[in-house]
Amino acid sequence: MNKEKVIYSLSVEDILTVIEDNNWDIKIKKEDIPFIKKKVGDIIDWRGAIEFALQEIKDSKKKLKKGEKL
Repeated sequence: MNKEKVIYSLSVEDILTVIEDNNWDIKIKKEDIPFIKKKVGDIIDWRGAIEFALQEIKDSKKKLKKGEKL
């Protein structure tokens, strides 16, 4: 397993999609991206998201062992 592999990332296109989906009249500049990047990194509960995903894997494996359908 490649321990350095990125498993999730956001792009500038994702930011633009959020602006468009919310019908916001905002024009971002290249200089705004580091600020957005820092804020997103500060706000997202990465550990909680990873723990949630791992718990689902663990639960689904338990069900498979018991012969239950997923």
